[in-house]
Amino acid sequence: GGASGNTISVQRNGGTGGGGGAFAQKLYLASDLNSTEQVVVGSGGTGGGGGTTGATSATDGLSGGNSTFSSGATLLIAYGGGGGRRATPVSAVNNGGGGGGTASAGTNPGTGSTSNGGGFPGTATATAVGGQGASTNTNGFGGNAEYGGGAGGGVSATAAGNNGGSSLYGGGAGGAGGGANASNNATGVGSGGTSGTYVIGGGSAPGTSSTTTPTSGATGADGNSIDCGMGGGGGGAKTGTTNGNGANGGNGGAPGGGGGGGGCSCNIAAGTNPAGNGGTGGRGEVRVYSW
Repeated sequence: GGASGNTISVQRNGGTGGGGGAFAQKLYLASDLNSTEQVVVGSGGTGGGGGTTGATSATDGLSGGNSTFSSGATLLIAYGGGGGRRATPVSAVNNGGGGGGTASAGTNPGTGSTSNGGGFPGTATATAVGGQGASTNTNGFGGNAEYGGGAGGGVSATAAGNNGGSSLYGGGAGGAGGGANASNNATGVGSGGTSGTYVIGGGSAPGTSSTTTPTSGATGADGNSIDCGMGGGGGGAKTGTTNGNGANGGNGGAPGGGGGGGGCSCNIAAGTNPAGNGGTGGRGEVRVYSW
């Protein structure tokens, strides 16, 4: 799931996007399997709640669940993406949630531009190949993956909200929520990543920041037999000199799309207007074909 924004009156970050889920596939001889098999469909990670009394009251998004196919022992796992990081009130960079891999789940990377959260089997990178989950790159854009999930868009208080990463076969990641710089001007909102491509962004549309009423990020489109779900767009920020709410991040599409981050709110005169909530990640999926 995506993370929430915060409510500090100057230099406010939006929440980061959640990572996309991994895609895994394998062929088995029918004679190697039981007549019935157990499958577990992972749930989408819940988005973080928007803060009302500063950055410490906002919450991180939760990681998505893992989807498994079993025959006595677990045979195949597609791991969920990491939850987005809640906003910080100053200019520190927050990376988005790491994409799930085929050997471990994506994680919440914490604060700092060098943190990575992409799931194994390899070294976390913003240009992941094989089953490696992507991590956010040093400029705050979500990294892309092949079979792993894309990485959520990251934020800082001075840079534009960044787009979620995409995946050729796995789920697209959520875009970052809108923030505001020290002059109380919007810093941008990120679009969601998509599935079926290796290009950052391109998924669901971001919301719009506003001095009056910001808009929420769009919900990521669901996948089909070809692609996984798209990431949700980031929510717009409330800027200007009057108190107001931030907008919510969009939910991720199923299967495996990461939720978008929430936009910051504006509380100039000790207001308690909430920041936007992060979007919930798309559920997992298990498809079994027999002949």
